[in-house]
Amino acid sequence: MSTRRSALNGLLLAAALFAACARNALPPSPQPVNVPASMSPGDVAPTLPAEVVDTTWQWVSLTTPAEQVTVDAPDRYTIRFDRAGRVVVRADCNRGTTSYTVNADRKIELKPMALTRAMCPAGSLSDRFVKEVTRATSYFVKDGDLYLQLPVDSGTLRFHRQT
Repeated sequence: MSTRRSALNGLLLAAALFAACARNALPPSPQPVNVPASMSPGDVAPTLPAEVVDTTWQWVSLTTPAEQVTVDAPDRYTIRFDRAGRVVVRADCNRGTTSYTVNADRKIELKPMALTRAMCPAGSLSDRFVKEVTRATSYFVKDGDLYLQLPVDSGTLRFHRQT
């Protein structure tokens, strides 16, 4: 009787494993694509304004509810957005790249950044700059400066156009 029970249990286990494998072998069903109501499927995705793309921007300050950081060497902290959705940064002695997306209401998302990891001099803001840039959730341009806003009113990065 115990041999018969063991064989039955083994058969049930094999059937369960087979069913689980077969279920995972199927390709995932396609997910619906959310197209904003203001866009038709043939429209081009929103992009940054022409005055922002293909321009190098120098980081000049960070304002948070707790502090005001003024960047001593703005030319060492730059960001450049291109029309194809790529971002290139200089973060003191490091260089990085990532991609970005925007939507019609000035929301922006930067993906995690690929970054060189050189040891910058003491006092460098390299890590802080990269961390804050990739946290940006929206943008605006005011008086010729670019502003990247951080989530939940936690701060704003301000950039001047590099001359």
